[in-house]
Amino acid sequence: MITGETEQLLERHLQDEYDDFFGNKKKRQARRAKRKANRIAKRTVRRSQPMRVERKEKRQRFFKDLGKVYRDIGGATTIGTAIDSITGPKTVTNYDNSPIPEASDFSLDVGANKEPEEEKKGIPTVVYVLGGVVVVGVIGLAVISSQKNKQYQQYS
Repeated sequence: MITGETEQLLERHLQDEYDDFFGNKKKRQARRAKRKANRIAKRTVRRSQPMRVERKEKRQRFFKDLGKVYRDIGGATTIGTAIDSITGPKTVTNYDNSPIPEASDFSLDVGANKEPEEEKKGIPTVVYVLGGVVVVGVIGLAVISSQKNKQYQQYS
């Protein structure tokens, strides 16, 4: 009896149109195709609305004109050069566009004496920092290795 039931289940399970959870596979595929067709129909109606078509054409026309202007002015190289000329340093010129020579007969000063700075003597700060890093690293390694070697008490 068990063999007969098993055989019947296997036979029924191998049929293409049978599905344990969702029911008939052909009906499910038909519903899916119908929903897909409805979505496509709604999408075509939505996309064919006059205001939407007009906005799309206007946007395409704008970007086409923008691309034409971009190519006419010379592209990215020209735009980059223009930005560099605006943001870059400018030299002072006369009205006839000749550069003004620098005057050497005067100087600006805030009154401080021009004395060279004395070099500091002793151990540089970098040595202290590197030494501290090495000491902290060695201490950290010692702590980690002691934690590894520690045997934990096991409760029975």
